Formats: sequence, structure tokens, C-alpha cells
Amino acid sequence: MKKILTLSLLMLMVLSAIAQKKQTYEYVVKDTHHLKMDVYAPVKQNDQHACLIYIFGGGFINGSRNDTAQVNPIKRWALEHGFVFVAIDYRLGLKGLQHYSIVSGVKKFRLAIDMAAEDLIDATSYLLKNLLKTPQYTIDPAYIVTMGNSAGAITALQADYFLGNRMHNATQLPDTFRYAGVMSFAGGIFSTNGRVKYRVQPPAPTLFCHGTADNLVNYKQTEFANIGFYGSSAIVKRFEKYDYPYYFRRYREMGHEVAIVYFIHGNLMEDFVNNYVFKKQHLRIDESYRNPALDKYRWKNYKVRDLKKS
Repeated sequence: MKKILTLSLLMLMVLSAIAQKKQTYEYVVKDTHHLKMDVYAPVKQNDQHACLIYIFGGGFINGSRNDTAQVNPIKRWALEHGFVFVAIDYRLGLKGLQHYSIVSGVKKFRLAIDMAAEDLIDATSYLLKNLLKTPQYTIDPAYIVTMGNSAGAITALQADYFLGNRMHNATQLPDTFRYAGVMSFAGGIFSTNGRVKYRVQPPAPTLFCHGTADNLVNYKQTEFANIGFYGSSAIVKRFEKYDYPYYFRRYREMGHEVAIVYFIHGNLMEDFVNNYVFKKQHLRIDESYRNPALDKYRWKNYKVRDLKKS
């Protein structure tokens, strides 16, 4: 009996090692940047053969798909829940920029967001064209979910906004394609057309997590004429008006540390995926939450000017 248990344990260890082995693919070359993705297969896929694309944070200044501190917690969660897990690189449009005015800074910020969102769309296109079926796994294109924190959350929301309006390079995706879900931890959308609207197709069901006192990624909105950055609270008002499904958790008195709450709130992501993505329930949930334990995280009091120090 002891030998059988030992053998079973060894087999589980081998299967776990196989699941952790990554395959790296170059999904596009842009502006001399060779952008890559790491793909991990779970030991056992979920029934939906779903895929989770993760976009790291870092203010469009730093970070990479190899940032284990950010990637490993969500990778473990995704593999445990049977997802094919994909971590992507994207162009860092603000990297190396030290001196800029408010006007030039807004232009560079917009460009950085556009570039990152376009790269996410390119990565999605690569998956659809090349990686739906491999010897290790299969992916159902109806169950591709994106998830990001901070700059990664902005990227995920912006890409879905582009897709909902068939803007930029979103036209390279099939007309019938839409993300099955978006999970945004302290994200927002940059618009040059006034308040956020989805004119061609509805947005994906979206999980919004945002601190009401976030000084880095605006919780509400900043706008001038038709140009504006719209945080989670402003976007949810549009979801509410047009009856789009969403789950909004407002972290009362919390700052930008909410960008990393996925470290400890795997159950929240599981509930969102099960109800909104797999069961396709048309829910609109808006709740307030307070967790003093998050006060210890270093991003709590981050402001825009702190990005220049990164």
C-alpha cells in the first residue's frame, strides 16, 4: 500500500511538472519589438476548455511576462481551475520618458495605452490562428478571458473597448469574436469620443475592482471636451445604463493597492468566471468592500508623479 501511495505521489509530481512547463511563442514583431507569450497547460482542462490571458502591470514603464511576483499567483489560480494560461509581453510606451508637460504627457499616455491594447489584440489573433488545438491542450474561442492589473487592467479594458467599436487593429479579429470575460484590477479606458460607448457590439461581462481613493488610476474620470480617461466607476455607469453584465467591487478608502488584490481574492475571480463566463448569467452586482489588511501594500499611496521615479 505504501508503494502505491508513493507511486501515486510521484505521478502527481510529474503531472504537476508537465503542467508548469511553458511554451514560448513570438506572436508579433512591432517597432523592432519581438513580442512573446508564455503558454501553460493545466493538468486537466476545465469542461469549457477556457483560456486566460494575463496582462501585467507597471505603469507602461516596466514589467514583463517574466515578472514572477505578478504572474505566479494568477498562473497558479488559472491552472488549478483548468485554464490554459497565457502571459504576454506588450510594448511599454512610457518606458524611458522622464520629462514631459501635461499636454505631451496626455498624448504619450494615450499612445502607450493604444499600443498595449493593440498588442493584446495581436496576441488574441495569434491564439485564434495558431493555438486553438495542440497536443497538450485545446482552446474554445468562445471562452477566452482577459485579466490585468493596473496598466494591464487598462490594457484589457481598452482592448475590449476597441473590439466593441471595431477600432484600431480590432478588425483583424473575426466579426463574431468577443472576449468571454474581462477581469480588471484598478483599470480604466481612454476615450477621444467622449463617454465610453460600445457602438458595434456589447462589451464582455466585466469584473471591476477599484479603490475609491486611487491616486494613480482614477476611480472616477478626468475629461476635457471629448477627451477623457474613465475609471471603473464611470465605466460602470455606462454598463448600468445599457444593461451590460458586470460585477463591481468598490474598495472603500483604498488606493492603488487594489491592483494586486487578486493575490488574495481568488474566490472572487472564481465566482465571476463561474457565473458570468461559464453560466453566462446576466447579472449586475455593485458592492462596497473594506479590508484593512491591504494597507500594507506599497502601491497604496501611489500618484501619477511617482511613475517618473519608477
